[in-house]
Amino acid sequence: MAEITREKAMDMAVKYLSFKSRTSSEMVEYLKKKNIDDSIIVNVMQKLGEYRYIDDVVYLKNYVENNRHLNYYGSRRMSQDLKKRGISDDLLLSLEDLFPKEDEYQCCQTVAKKNLRVLSGQTAAQKKKKLYDKLGRMGYPTEMVLEVIKSLVLEEELLELTEDELAFEEKKLSEKLDRDYEKYRRSHSKKGAVGKELVFKIKKSLIGRGYPYELINEKIEAQREE
Repeated sequence: MAEITREKAMDMAVKYLSFKSRTSSEMVEYLKKKNIDDSIIVNVMQKLGEYRYIDDVVYLKNYVENNRHLNYYGSRRMSQDLKKRGISDDLLLSLEDLFPKEDEYQCCQTVAKKNLRVLSGQTAAQKKKKLYDKLGRMGYPTEMVLEVIKSLVLEEELLELTEDELAFEEKKLSEKLDRDYEKYRRSHSKKGAVGKELVFKIKKSLIGRGYPYELINEKIEAQREE
C-alpha cells in the first residue's frame, strides 16, 4: 500500500472535519486508524491548529453553549462525555466557569418541568422517583436534583366529581387493585414467598404502584376473610 503523503493526510483531516467539529484527540485517533505515519500526523495537527480548524478550547465552549440550548445535560454527564472525546483534565477545570451552577440549576429545572408534564396522573411519590432517576441519568448533582424536585408542585389539583363519577372512579380503582393484587400474588408466590413474607411483598409492590395504604390493607383483610 502506498504511503499517505502529508497533503493527502491534510485533505483527509479537512474532510473529516466537514461533518462536525472534532477534538485534537479524535483527529489523532482518526488519522492513526488510517495508518498515517506519526511524523505526518504531528505535522497535520500543527497545521490544523494554525488554521484554527481544531481548537479544544473553542470546542469546549461551543459544546457547553449547545448543551445549554439543546441537550440540557448536567455537569457530571458533560464531563464524562467530554473526557471520552479527549478533552484534557486541565481544560475540564474551566467547565464550571463556562457552565456555572446557576445555569446548571436552570437546565435541571427545565428538564424536570418538561418531564413532569408527561407524568400527569401519577402519584407525587411516583413523580418524585421518576424525576430523580431521570435527572440523575442526565448527570445533575444529587443535591441539585433534590432541590429542584422540592421546588416543584407534584400534587395535582383535584377536580370536583359528582357522586356517580366518584363511584365510577372508585370502582375502576378497585378493579385495577384486584388485578394488580392477583398479579403480584402469583409473581411472589412463584418465587417462593409464603405467609407474612408474601403479604409483605404484595403490599410493598402495591405501594410502589401508588395505591393508598388504607385501600391496600382493606384488600388484604378481605382476602384473609375469604
